[in-house]
Amino acid sequence: MSTLQNAQDAWSQPDGTINEKAIAAVVAARQEGGWGRSLHDILTIARRNLLIEFRNPAEILVSTAFPISLFLVFTASFAKVVAPGESYSSYAQFLLPFTLVQGLIFGSVNVGSVFYNDLESGRDVRLRAMPIARLAAVGGRLVAAAVRILFQISGIVLVGHLVGFRFYSGLLSTIGFFLLPTVFVLSIALIAVYIAIGAQSSETILAVMNPWILPFTFLSIGYVPKEGFPDWAVGFVSHNPVSMVTQAMRALANGEPAAQSVIITLAWSLALVLLFGPLTLRAYKRKI
Repeated sequence: MSTLQNAQDAWSQPDGTINEKAIAAVVAARQEGGWGRSLHDILTIARRNLLIEFRNPAEILVSTAFPISLFLVFTASFAKVVAPGESYSSYAQFLLPFTLVQGLIFGSVNVGSVFYNDLESGRDVRLRAMPIARLAAVGGRLVAAAVRILFQISGIVLVGHLVGFRFYSGLLSTIGFFLLPTVFVLSIALIAVYIAIGAQSSETILAVMNPWILPFTFLSIGYVPKEGFPDWAVGFVSHNPVSMVTQAMRALANGEPAAQSVIITLAWSLALVLLFGPLTLRAYKRKI
């Protein structure tokens, strides 16, 4: 009680009214804190988002079931067509990295939708009025999304193991298999968050994201090798970032050289973050 009384006395004017300028100064100073303070606030917001999601796990389970269903359906349908004479487990080894990435990219739209709903509910207005770092609201949601993505990858890999998918590499490559798509999909999710800030409805995010997600995922080396595409499409298929991350994950799982494709994937991710990161923060600041 004494601490609360001291705070009230410090923020009160001689006439007993609240000194709003003093409070605003305290909030501003707290928002402009160092990186340690910012990291603490980001993790606090991330924890809050994760608690909300895990109290209602249906959405996580549904979004995890989507890439699993793609993996199972296309393994059963395409294994003998794409790789005649090979076993279903061989095609599962080829297919799982792609269906994992494809499902997570489509799921990244949900990150933007949740962000939009928070904005519309006024939750972010309250967050901005609190003494938290300016990066916390956006950064905390992305950290929570990263945890969710890792959970989804674990579930997909577990199902893949039952069909025949295996890791033929060391521990570091296996960790890279989990972290690389997480970083890549988060950079895609940042686009969805940017769109959400200026969207008029959550459907707008779907309308903007899906038209380019579809060609990037299907015109890739996901379902068939690049040799299965016509000559005019091979260039796009080969340099498509979805092809790069898929190729990197296959190499990491199979114990093959992966450095080049990993670096290219990280370069794509960094480019998206450097482009949409500042745009998102600037738009968010104008919105709130």
